Amino acid sequence: MIVPNLEQRLRRVLSLLLAVLGLALVTACAPSNDTTATTTAPAAAREGQPVLADAQRAAALRRYGGPYTEGSVAGYVERVGQQLVAANGLGTGIWRFTVLSSPQVNAFATEQGDVFVTRGLLAVLQDEAELAAVMGHEMGHVLARHAAQRRAQEARIYQTVIEVARSTRDPQLALAFAEMELVQARAYSRDQEFEADRIAVQLLTKAGYDSTAAARSLQRLLDYNVLQARVLGLPPDVFDRQSRFATHPRTVDRVEAARIAAGGGNVSGRRDSDAYLDALNGMLYGDPPQEGFARGRRFLHPQLGFAFEAPMGYTLLNSPQSVQARGPDNAYMVFGCTARRPDGNMIDSMRRLFPSVPLSDARTLVINGFEAATGVTPRSSTSGDVDGRVVAINFPPGLCTFLLVSRAVGPAVRAEELFHAARTFRRLSASEVAQARPRRLVVVTVKPGDTPERLAARSPADDGYRLARFLMMNGLQPGDQLSPGQRVRIVVSE
Repeated sequence: MIVPNLEQRLRRVLSLLLAVLGLALVTACAPSNDTTATTTAPAAAREGQPVLADAQRAAALRRYGGPYTEGSVAGYVERVGQQLVAANGLGTGIWRFTVLSSPQVNAFATEQGDVFVTRGLLAVLQDEAELAAVMGHEMGHVLARHAAQRRAQEARIYQTVIEVARSTRDPQLALAFAEMELVQARAYSRDQEFEADRIAVQLLTKAGYDSTAAARSLQRLLDYNVLQARVLGLPPDVFDRQSRFATHPRTVDRVEAARIAAGGGNVSGRRDSDAYLDALNGMLYGDPPQEGFARGRRFLHPQLGFAFEAPMGYTLLNSPQSVQARGPDNAYMVFGCTARRPDGNMIDSMRRLFPSVPLSDARTLVINGFEAATGVTPRSSTSGDVDGRVVAINFPPGLCTFLLVSRAVGPAVRAEELFHAARTFRRLSASEVAQARPRRLVVVTVKPGDTPERLAARSPADDGYRLARFLMMNGLQPGDQLSPGQRVRIVVSE
C-alpha cells in the first residue's frame, strides 16, 4: 500500500504537472449545438460563489494592470457586450465586460460572467464585429460550462492516478499514467476551443453582426503572433505549432473552422468599423507610465527615475509584477523592485531577499553610484544544469533585484552578458525623464500621397518593425495601397 508521504509527493508532482503544462482540463462531453440550454450558467455560478467571483475579478485586475478607464473605450466595450447578451436572451445584470490596461494581446472570462479584453487586443482587432466575436468566444466558454468541466476532470485525474499508485505500488507507473491522462485532457481542451468558436458565430448572427468576424478575428491574432515571432527572431509558426500537450488547436485550423461555421450565419451583417475606430482614438498604447516603458532593449521608468538595457538579441516583456528579458540559448533575466529597505550590509540584505536560494561567491560592488551585492548559485532543472546569479541594488527607498539565468552547457558569454546588463542600471537624467512619454493610438484620415511607409514612419518606435506593425495593426498586407479618405491607426508619443 502506498505510504502517506509518497501519496503527498505524488499529489505535489501532479500539481506541478498541471501548473507547468497550463492544463485546461475538461470532460469528454459532446459539443453543444446551441446556447439556450446553458444561458443560466453565469448566473448560477455567481449566485453560488459570490466571494469566488469577486476574488477572480480582483486577481485578473491585479495581473493585467487594472481596468482601463480613459476615454470612451470601457463604455463602448460594455455596450457591445450587452448587445450580445440582449440579442441572445442571456439575461440582465449577469454579464460584465471590462477592458484591462495591459499591452498584452489577450481575452478571457470567468464562469461568473466576467469577460475581460486587454488594450493590446483592441489595438489588433479591426472592427466592432471582430470585438464581438472575441467576446462571444469567451462567453461561449462560460455558456458551455468549460471551467466546471475542467475542475471535474482535474479531480478525476488526481483520484485515478492516486488509486493506480496504491494498487500497483509503483509511483513511476502512476505518473506515466498521469501523462497519458493529461494528453487526453489536452485533446478535450482543443475541442472546447472549437465549441466556443461555434457559439461565438451563433451569438454574432443573432446580434446582426457579420458572421465571418470570428474567422477574421482569429486571423488578426495569427498575424500578431507571426509578427511577434519575427521580433523575437523565431520561426513564424512558433506560437501556432500543434503538439500533444497543446491546449489550443492551431489558429490556422480555427480560422478555417470558423469560416465554415460562418457560412450558416449572416455573412453580410454589420461590421461597424467607424464606431470601433472612434472608440479607440486616443487610447493608451503599450506600457502604462506607472509600470515604466519597455522600448526595444531599453527599460525606462520615468516615475521612479531609473533605466537599464538588456543584451543584444534579447526581448523585454513588461508586466505589473516584473520585467523579463529572454534571449538566445534560453538565457533570461527577471527584474523587480521592492519597498523593503536594506537591513545591514548589502550582502545580508540580498540574502534576506532570497532566503531559500543558496548563494556562493557573494560580494559587494558599486553599479553607477549605487551600492549593490551579487551572488552565484548553480542549480539543476529538467532541461539541464543552469547557472544563476542574483544582483541586488540599493535604490532608495527600497531595493531592486536582477535574477540572471543561463544554461551551464551554453556559451559562457551568456552569463557575462546578463551580468553586464544588470550593471547598466542607472538613474535617468531630468531630460530623459521628460522625453520618456507614453504612447497613444491615434486614428488619422489618409491624404493624397500618403503611403504605409510614410505613415508608419510617424511612429516613435525604433526597433526596425514600424512598417510591419503598422500593417498588422490596420489589417494590411505588404504591397497594399492606401486610398484618400481611408481611416488608419498610427502610434504617436504624447
